[in-house]
Amino acid sequence: MCEQLVSRLGGRGLRVAWLKRTHHAVDAPGKSSDRVWLARPSATMLRAADRLAITLPACSDEASDMLGALPGDYDVVLFETHQPLEFPTLLSWSASAQPDEQVFGRWSLYGEDAAAAKASTAIEAMLPADRALDGAMRAALRLHGGHGCAGLVLGTRLALLGAAALDVDVPDKKKRLIVISETDRCAVDGIQAVTGCRPGKRTLRMLDYGKLAATFLDEYSGRAVRVAARGDLRERVNATGPERHELQRAAYASWEPEELFTLEESDFSLDQNDRPGPPRIRIRCSRCGEEVSDGRHVETELGRQCRPCAAAAATEGVFA
Repeated sequence: MCEQLVSRLGGRGLRVAWLKRTHHAVDAPGKSSDRVWLARPSATMLRAADRLAITLPACSDEASDMLGALPGDYDVVLFETHQPLEFPTLLSWSASAQPDEQVFGRWSLYGEDAAAAKASTAIEAMLPADRALDGAMRAALRLHGGHGCAGLVLGTRLALLGAAALDVDVPDKKKRLIVISETDRCAVDGIQAVTGCRPGKRTLRMLDYGKLAATFLDEYSGRAVRVAARGDLRERVNATGPERHELQRAAYASWEPEELFTLEESDFSLDQNDRPGPPRIRIRCSRCGEEVSDGRHVETELGRQCRPCAAAAATEGVFA
């Protein structure tokens, strides 16, 4: 049944993982790979013509621990097990459903074809309607430490809208997309997770105006758009009480983009000293002797100085 489900769901463009507990040895005793594993490496990798097998130290047999150790990002995880779990379950005809077990279908030996076809349709129906948003939110949650606050939801959707408006594929790995965020709060993690832009690559910059907004610049075309959260979002959600944050998250995840954001063309462009790539200029501060890159120095009567030194000189009464 798992073989059929993997094939059917994978054929529909879904990324599927399969988990199973076993009491058998993973490797043949005495083989070199087994002997190396007994020496306690942190991980092993074996490349064969048909697969890449990665072995990690054992976790507990709890489903949550096994799922947490699963590498990669998947649309569907099939957990083959003899134990009831708190997930939607496709149950063998020979097993009795336990109280509160979420049985969505049954299958019998030699009847796998029809059951697999029906189960595949049922599993697809369980998936989020907007798989692109779901994948983006999962990436944002990983970067944000697992806490899906309202700001993270807005930042994620804002980034999806900005990239789509410029028709730039994300995450961008070509330094084509430059993002200028107007906040340094939770939304930035959503923007970074979606776009792949990072401060260290000089593709994500922050001008902290305290606004949940960002400008997206396509370096290839020179076109830029600014996307901003509408100022009346909180009032329109009208969420109060202890569940207000959950209501905000639900609204921000489900409303249409035009209900959440404004989008307008921008004439934003970057100075040469602000572009990705190696520094266009480097100088040494005439006061502290430290190197200053990217034109961030100040021209003074005492020579070129870094900004802290120029500010200190002005405070001390040394006029530029």
